[in-house]
Amino acid sequence: MKYIHSAIFAALAIFAAVQLPGPAYAQEGNMIVTDFALSPAQNNSDQLPKGWALKVWHGKADVRLIRDYNRHAKVLRMRSEKASVSIYREVKLDLKKFPVLSWKWKVTKLPKGADARNVESDDQAAGIYVVFPRFPSFLNSRLIGYVWDTSAPEGSILRSRKNPMVHYIVVRSGMDNLGRWLTDKRNVMDDYFRVFGSEAPDVGGIALMIDTDDTLSHAESYFARVEFKGDVSRVSSAAQYDRFAKAVGSTAWAYE
Repeated sequence: MKYIHSAIFAALAIFAAVQLPGPAYAQEGNMIVTDFALSPAQNNSDQLPKGWALKVWHGKADVRLIRDYNRHAKVLRMRSEKASVSIYREVKLDLKKFPVLSWKWKVTKLPKGADARNVESDDQAAGIYVVFPRFPSFLNSRLIGYVWDTSAPEGSILRSRKNPMVHYIVVRSGMDNLGRWLTDKRNVMDDYFRVFGSEAPDVGGIALMIDTDDTLSHAESYFARVEFKGDVSRVSSAAQYDRFAKAVGSTAWAYE
């Protein structure tokens, strides 16, 4: 985690200077941030779809599209070797219309010894960060990260000791469901109020990350589809559970 927040803010600066193509699009009442299976790079290319910016800080990383033969579609694979890696894209979205973030992910290798509660071992195998830009400086932007941690309990809400503008919520923890495709959902509007104590502004971007630089370890994770939904009926309200409640609206599929 030593560099991951810097990587995200660096990507924010890139988008401030250059408008990359590939905006989110509406589909059946949802706002699709990305569906790697439908990427224009669905041919033999393993390159990231247009609209994504990649930043690697320290160590070695391998981020590419691959074909998942169990899902019969392309997915994003992220590998980290003693590195901090982030990919970012601009997403302009009103949370009042689309308050629920839904994403499909899979973790196959956790960073050994990682624990988001400790600054010296603050690494995660996977995370999806919602970015709330605050001007005039992108360094003032607020981020909420939904992470898969090695050790911290599910439902933990933690503030980065390196950047007070960054908070993360542990949605998954440890080896439970390792190697399985999962779909998780969060009411971002409720989470923002719990974390920052105010009404959420518009979303400005989404970042996907993998981080192993503090523990000097290895990790591997995958992402498929990321979208914002307007339907909150299947996602519990933050008022229904306390600050350290478990993540809600989660389902899992096993591909044998």
